[in-house]
Amino acid sequence: MNFIAVALALVGLSAVGSMVRIVIGPTVWDRLLGLGLVATKITLGVVLVGLASPDTYIFDLALLLSILGFLATVLLSRFIERRGEL
Repeated sequence: MNFIAVALALVGLSAVGSMVRIVIGPTVWDRLLGLGLVATKITLGVVLVGLASPDTYIFDLALLLSILGFLATVLLSRFIERRGEL
């Protein structure tokens, strides 16, 4: 196994740990933190796949995923803070 395969396995394992935090988090803020962590881990996984691939568009996909993960975290936190009022 090469370095990227091992790194992808470790990132996947840590993403599962973050998903556990989403499921059993005692507060909604812990669940939101877990969502941000999972989005970051998915972005890191896409970057690792991009390093192994000769195609460069995969890095654009990683950038898009990181922006969407950030926006989802910010918008959900504002939604929760305002108790559902838009």
